[in-house]
Amino acid sequence: MSQHRLHLNVTERCNIRCIHCYWEEYGKNPDPSLETIGKILDQFKQLAGSYHENGRHMLTLGGGEPTVRADLEEIVQLSVRRGFRVRLVTNAVSLDEERAVSLRKSGLEMAQVSLDGATEETHDRVRGKGNWRRAMAGIAALKKGRLLTVLSYVLLPGINLEEAPLLLDLVRKLRVAGAKFARPVNEGQAALHGIRVQGDYLGTFRRILDHAKAIRYKRLLLFFDPLAHLLPLEEPKKVAGLWGLATDLCQCNNTELIEVNGGSGDVYYCRIRAKLGNLFQTPLPELWHHHAVLNQIRRKSPSGSCGKCGAWSACRGGCPAVVHGNTGQILLQDADCSEVQKQPALLAFPTLGHSNPRVLSNVEEIREAGRRLKFEVYRHSLT
Repeated sequence: MSQHRLHLNVTERCNIRCIHCYWEEYGKNPDPSLETIGKILDQFKQLAGSYHENGRHMLTLGGGEPTVRADLEEIVQLSVRRGFRVRLVTNAVSLDEERAVSLRKSGLEMAQVSLDGATEETHDRVRGKGNWRRAMAGIAALKKGRLLTVLSYVLLPGINLEEAPLLLDLVRKLRVAGAKFARPVNEGQAALHGIRVQGDYLGTFRRILDHAKAIRYKRLLLFFDPLAHLLPLEEPKKVAGLWGLATDLCQCNNTELIEVNGGSGDVYYCRIRAKLGNLFQTPLPELWHHHAVLNQIRRKSPSGSCGKCGAWSACRGGCPAVVHGNTGQILLQDADCSEVQKQPALLAFPTLGHSNPRVLSNVEEIREAGRRLKFEVYRHSLT
């Protein structure tokens, strides 16, 4: 099994209000202290040890907006001392060159900047007037600070789906490392604002690939979505030859994303907004090994069209976070899948499979090592 993905929200506060955010409240719980963050990091290390995972884990710091914390550098330093590699998820609107340099010197390796439009008008429609220009300034600061930077784009039907391919042009113009695409989760602000979540996502992925080919795109192109596993099967010519393409980032049976709200201690599986428990009440290794919902996800067996699909072993029926946001359930097929849409109704997955995580094949090990090498080569090119 690949290493667990570790995501720690270091604040619930945020300096902007995005219409599609899956947070319901901002600042309900106070920021965790450095001492509390250290205890959470200890639990992350204990969990990794319980799964016999070796090497340095990538730790993502998020929020809220983590840059609102004046002591973010200290959090990064603490994380590095505990043996983590550190990545930042940020809207970048308050970053300047001095802060970017300070974060890099603290040990930060890379930043993921949320940019929900390839144009100023679209981005500001999602994230508020004036935030495009502030984000552009923040991205420039990250570049000057020599931090590897990826633009992260949430696909929103009726708002930014049509211009999604143009993000690749912006990546090249800004000379950042690459682009990442994901679907929205119908929770929090997205639900309150009635954001439309039904759309042709696979068609959008195909258009992004077409545009990448047309412009000879040679930077990272990351699809953070299990539906993307269909692309190599259905569109082998579109994916062939794209240097930085990753269609296999989401594999629930191969890696698991643990999200912890540092302010409350609440634990979540990836973007599923159903609280699994609290690590201040139940040790994280115990919770993660034995939670009933997690074991159901791990034991899913295919139903209907999923049983005939060549992508099942990696896709595992689609995104449980998207499904939960749309239906309130977790063990249903993903309605955004084109194969599932051919059925008369969504089917539930029986939980009769094996709970043991799938071991990477030799080919997958080589591909994963290759992706890590690409990141390292690009990161060192910035220094």
